[in-house]
Amino acid sequence: MADLTRIAQIVAEAVNGPGRPSLPERLCVACVEALAADAAAITLMADPGHRAGVWASDDRARRIEERQFGLGEGPSVDAFRTRSPVAVADLLSPEEVRWPVLTVDLAAGPGTPAAPAGSALRSAYASPLHLGTTGIGVLSLYGARPGVPERTRAADIRVAATSVTLAIVGSFLAPSGALPEQPWLDESPLDGVEVDQAVGTIMVQLGVPAAEALDRLRAHAFARGREIDEVAHDVVERRLRFTEEDR
Repeated sequence: MADLTRIAQIVAEAVNGPGRPSLPERLCVACVEALAADAAAITLMADPGHRAGVWASDDRARRIEERQFGLGEGPSVDAFRTRSPVAVADLLSPEEVRWPVLTVDLAAGPGTPAAPAGSALRSAYASPLHLGTTGIGVLSLYGARPGVPERTRAADIRVAATSVTLAIVGSFLAPSGALPEQPWLDESPLDGVEVDQAVGTIMVQLGVPAAEALDRLRAHAFARGREIDEVAHDVVERRLRFTEEDR
């Protein structure tokens, strides 16, 4: 088993590091170092349909996390829903049937919204971030080669997930009467506010409940090879209107 003190120390150094990049990005980089992963991502959410933000160690991990939210399926989504870790030996394997749309989307290769620059990420291990019974998000570790972590390494990842959870929650706990020094949540590179606003707009336009409006938004983005954030922005800016034909 990796040195748990070393994992905690690396995370602590990320917390106490400079203000740029943001805390979650520093934590992602720290997890890559501490756990010998190729990439890492942190997704914060209240539920699978309402994301607060996504941060990653590199663009490859960010794109995969973004596609999972856009499609509504994937290891990170499942880890949050089940409050249990989810391991994936090979994201590109045709035998991976748990998330058929995501698997096809990632396997499509260059030219697709999910296609990252450079080598593809193949394996994934998503560990839920929760404080007691309250889930706040997911820590996802990615590898460039297929395979699942051994039991000892999986235990190390859970320790890192706990440390990340405490670091994120602690960042909101400023001294009495003081404001937080790092309002990083307002600066998320992938802000879910516009998605929520777009869902509300589509509910009015189509007269459907929130879950169906989110499904329509995701379907529109996937069918046109766009990211859900881009489509949501067009809806909010009134450049795109959903009609009965989109139902």
